[in-house]
Amino acid sequence: MSQPLQDEGILFHLRRQGETSLLAVWLTRRHGVVRTLAKGAAKPGSPMRGHLDLFHECEIDWAPSRRTTLHHLREVHALRTRPGLRQSYGRILAATYFAQTIEQSAEPDADLGSLHGLLRLALDWLETKEPHRTLVERFERAVLKQLGADDPRRSARSLLDDLSHRRPTSHAALLKILR
Repeated sequence: MSQPLQDEGILFHLRRQGETSLLAVWLTRRHGVVRTLAKGAAKPGSPMRGHLDLFHECEIDWAPSRRTTLHHLREVHALRTRPGLRQSYGRILAATYFAQTIEQSAEPDADLGSLHGLLRLALDWLETKEPHRTLVERFERAVLKQLGADDPRRSARSLLDDLSHRRPTSHAALLKILR
């Protein structure tokens, strides 16, 4: 068995996996996006119960899988829960968009310290304030700057789409990207 790993992560995707397990996807500081399976976490009395919720910032401990990208979550301790995010649907939508933007543009298993910090700042802001268009645009530009891919001549959204590693669907689409 591989050596267990520890990191600080923000939980941005959570869903049921079977009757008692949960699939939890984290944006971690040093290990990038980490997908974990929390076996038995949905059982009453589980030590993970109450710690696993969207946008909770946690200290996590997992056993890496040798065969897949789905790892076994061993321990989780909530550091910050951000209850203010749940006060409006707009805040949850913006937080989800921010996390997905980073997930789609980041390299797998990369140290995401600066992007993790950026998401953390955005979530802290959203905890007390409603999102708006300027916030979204500033966040997108900040992500691009952290990745060294900002180009003021192009919209942030189009640059992020290029970075999300989407393959062009046709030869014409490829040539359009290369211009």
